[in-house]
Amino acid sequence: MVKTARKIEWGKIVVFEIVFLIVPTILFSLIAPYYPFVLKASYYTIVAIFVIQALMLYVSNIAAFPESAPHLPPEPAGGLPPTPRTTFIVSAYLPNEVGVVEDTLLNLLKNVRRPASGIEVILAYNSEHIVGIEERLQNLALQWPELVLANAYKSRSKSENINYSLDLASGEMICLLDADHHPAPDCLGRAWHWLACGYDCVQGRCKIRNGHESVLAALVEVEFEGIYGIAHQARAQMFHTGLFGGSNAYWKKSALKALRFRTDMLTEDIDVTLRGSLAGYRITHDRNLISTELAPENVVNWWYQRKRWAQGWFQVSRKHAGAVLRSRALSIGPKFNWMWLLIWRIVYDFISHLLFPVVIAYWIWSQEVTLPLNFFIISAVFITLLSGPIEAMVSYKNASKPRFPLRRLLIYSIFVFFYTMVKNMLQMIAIGDEWAGKKEWISTPH
Repeated sequence: MVKTARKIEWGKIVVFEIVFLIVPTILFSLIAPYYPFVLKASYYTIVAIFVIQALMLYVSNIAAFPESAPHLPPEPAGGLPPTPRTTFIVSAYLPNEVGVVEDTLLNLLKNVRRPASGIEVILAYNSEHIVGIEERLQNLALQWPELVLANAYKSRSKSENINYSLDLASGEMICLLDADHHPAPDCLGRAWHWLACGYDCVQGRCKIRNGHESVLAALVEVEFEGIYGIAHQARAQMFHTGLFGGSNAYWKKSALKALRFRTDMLTEDIDVTLRGSLAGYRITHDRNLISTELAPENVVNWWYQRKRWAQGWFQVSRKHAGAVLRSRALSIGPKFNWMWLLIWRIVYDFISHLLFPVVIAYWIWSQEVTLPLNFFIISAVFITLLSGPIEAMVSYKNASKPRFPLRRLLIYSIFVFFYTMVKNMLQMIAIGDEWAGKKEWISTPH
């Protein structure tokens, strides 16, 4: 069931601190006098985990550094077939997104360059009655025959809305968008180039357009430039694989209708990515295929959005990690990529929080506030702490135009370590919700 975010879950944060800070600190403190090597080994292991994570970030920065990447694949010998009729499916949770959905529809209808065979825009929603906007949407549909209002009355999820709309879609290429997304005017020709060259899906770049609204929105803006401009692009460069991120993605209709969306997954996009990859479908990423969206402007909305993402990723890890390892359709590169995303992210999030209990236990045991420092530890600290600012600088270099202001790069560089640790904590809380069977969809209002 879809609900609206209300307040931060302080009770869960307190439980998290007890489970991941207080209890481990007590245990390490009790062990240290008898087995000090356990404390030392834990300390060096955790530091090494941070270093590995940072080094992978450096590798991604290097792989995605060339500003011109990605190059479009070479055209077939006979040239590209003309861009086919395209269906945009805009998913909306109304009335929460009343303030943005009309602008999104008008951007598609007025600004996107159309192929000769035209476009279709389907608004996929499931509200029985939408006060204040229903009549305007109906008038818009009368003015623009390309607009289809697809109200899936009995639907209870975004996945069901999209599945319902897939059966209505007339386009051979389908673009999936959230209600706040504004694709660039040249999106269709570029997306079709990838699909015409043998790919089943191309994920574009999602760029934040409201980074000026708050410090949090500024952080998310720089973070997204790192995700879509570096991380996703590096996977495409190094492992020849892509990840469907839920919006600003272009699919062959035949592939999407064959896969469809599961209604029991909180991140239906990552689930369909894994099922598609395991079935042999080809997904890639193009950071020059741009759409702008809105970041959450307050902590409450950000909290529930990221917790849903984290819980959904954990669901996918539980469901597909074994199949990825056993798969004969995936080569070593894609398998490593998916094991990193499905397993390592959980290991890292868990172990990273043990650093504080180990350090505090060391202080208690040694009876002084100090740390064992040597060349490895000092190097590890520099490698880890510099990874965030360096990622921000590479993100700025490769950011889509217009670039975000340099002051946001500074904000991100200052807060990135704390921001990352909060996200890691949220990941653990989300895993706890999953084990407890709490799978509510908390919507992010716009």
